[in-house]
Formats: sequence, C-alpha cells, structure tokens
Amino acid sequence: MGNTVYATEIAKVLDRTGSIFKGRVISKGDEGERLPKSKDLDVVLGMESAVVIIDDSVKVWSHHKNNLIIVERYTYFPYSRRRFGLHRPSLLEIDHDERPEDGSLASSLAAIEKIHQSFFSNRSLNEVDVRDIPVSEKENILKGCKVAFSRVFHVGLTNPHLHPLWQSAEQFGAICTYQIDDDVTHVVAVSLETDKVNWAMSTGRYVVNPGWLEASALLFRRANERDFSIMPPPPSS
Repeated sequence: MGNTVYATEIAKVLDRTGSIFKGRVISKGDEGERLPKSKDLDVVLGMESAVVIIDDSVKVWSHHKNNLIIVERYTYFPYSRRRFGLHRPSLLEIDHDERPEDGSLASSLAAIEKIHQSFFSNRSLNEVDVRDIPVSEKENILKGCKVAFSRVFHVGLTNPHLHPLWQSAEQFGAICTYQIDDDVTHVVAVSLETDKVNWAMSTGRYVVNPGWLEASALLFRRANERDFSIMPPPPSS
C-alpha cells in the first residue's frame, strides 16, 4: 500500500544485502485498478496455491483469506497508535521494542518456516496447496485445551459459538464450552467474581483473560498463560 520510494527503502532496511527480495517489490501503483484499501494477488507471479500472505488486516485481503496469516499491528511511533485509536504509550515513548526472541516478527518467521518446510516436503509441488497448511498448523496450537468462557460474552447472546473469539479458539484447536467439567483446562474470564473462576482456582486450572486466545492466534503459538492471568498477585512480604 506504500509508494515505490517508501517500499524500496523499507526493503533495504529489512534486507540489507538484497539477497531475499532481490528487487522484487510490488508497491502502490503497480497493481493497476482495484478497490480502495484492498490488496490482490493478481500482480504476484505464481499460483495462489503457493502464496502465503502476512498482514495485520483481514479486510484488505477479502478475496484471499485462506492465504492469510494475521499478525499483530506494529505501532512504534506515537502517531501510529493515535491513528488506530490506541491510547497507551508507543514503543518509542517507552524506549522498548518487541522482544527479538519471541515478539511478533520472530513468531511470524517461525510460522513461515513451518509452512515453508511443510510445503516443500511434498514430492509433487503441483499437487500441494499452501492454503491447507496453515489450517493444519493452527489446529495444533491449542490442541488439548478445553476452554470454558465466563462473562466474556454479552448476557443474552444466543449463539456464543458464532462469536469471533469462540471461533478463533476452535480454529486453533481448542474445544470450547460454557459449562465446566473435569476436562476443562482453561477458564477465560474478565472478572474474578464468578463460580467458574472460583472452581478453576480451587482445582488448579488456568484462569486467563481473552487476550490469551488473541495472542495465541497472533503469535501462531500457544501464548504463556502467566502473561494473561487475571489472578491477583501474591502479597508482598
């Protein structure tokens, strides 16, 4: 979506030796006519079945959702956060960038490498579709997790299984429920004052806020429950 000058300069920052992109950058104006604020694979040489998209927006890829891996929006400058209605301090203001070992970039790279390895492990590349690989990879991320929701959805919601959070959890391999039983591993809640949370605390289950599910989807791996716990901190000695 950036112009040619901007895209070229950013490519130099990301790939200083030119060994990755090798000048193959498609920027705004190269794609011909299209809908405003949309992107398309028509200008990419090759079959759609061999293309993986990494982006922070689903809306602009309305025709290629199966090729898409969503990543967290990167907002380093104060202006960027204000533009998207984010009110917390920017990374520049707190003088701290994402962690190189497990931040968004590192997690995205790990996801791409998994898909790349899986794709090229096939003997016949004409018969493999890269769009099927992220689906199987997603299903393993929260496999073995049974999630019970507590006061996450609006009271009176008749079809919670249609809520994006519920659907995302299932896409990433979790089993979702409203009821608690011995198989429940996580209670996703926004308040400590519920029977489900009390049950989880007394039985040693994870109690996390909805951000845990969102982070697992964005990072393409099971997020650390401790980072999203709604349990009160231990009393200081």
